[in-house]
Amino acid sequence: MSESSEIENLIGQAQQAWSAGDTEAAIHCWQQGARLGDAQCAYNLGVLLDEGQHLPRDAAGAAHWYRQAANAGFPDAAFNLAVLHEQGDGVMQDANEAARWFHFAAERGNAQAMFNLGLKFDEGRGLPQDAEQAAQWYLLAAESGEGRGAANLARLFAMGEGVERSDVSAFKWYAIAAEMGVASAARYRERVARELTPDQRLHAGERAQEWLRNHATAGSARLQ
Repeated sequence: MSESSEIENLIGQAQQAWSAGDTEAAIHCWQQGARLGDAQCAYNLGVLLDEGQHLPRDAAGAAHWYRQAANAGFPDAAFNLAVLHEQGDGVMQDANEAARWFHFAAERGNAQAMFNLGLKFDEGRGLPQDAEQAAQWYLLAAESGEGRGAANLARLFAMGEGVERSDVSAFKWYAIAAEMGVASAARYRERVARELTPDQRLHAGERAQEWLRNHATAGSARLQ
């Protein structure tokens, strides 16, 4: 049996065992698969060790398996590894290393990593402070379904940081963030609304609704 076939069989056995509630058997299969270099198995082990469910919590062990999966190109593992470096949990606290792994995960489509990378550029933690870069990553995060990206982009528009100041755009993005479940966004949207005429508010609301209808199938993202 080839190594790839062996890994495929192990993954199938693990899924069946997990579904049947046999966590011990599933973990054993993931351990075998991870040792053979499979990124998904390594990531699964990392999550179990990170969360401390079904296995004793071991942040250093989680980091080991996340790193293996991340080095194989697995974006969710890279994001989780970045969080451990951000917190100094199981690994040395290192804002630069966290930024590196957030960037790795963001480039591979992880929306939370896009948001966190925007935050790092926004605050200058682990990366040079750059409001324009922050705005771009917040936008990409919002396009990928991360409401906090929309909320922070709204704040940049309201303050004119990294983008041209626009209360209309700020209202639009706060409205989008509110629809995406960000609890504070509606309150900030209403604050911005005080600076708008009724026609501007209507226009901004229409732009928000249009974006919400189209963002899942939108092409290249543009700041506006």
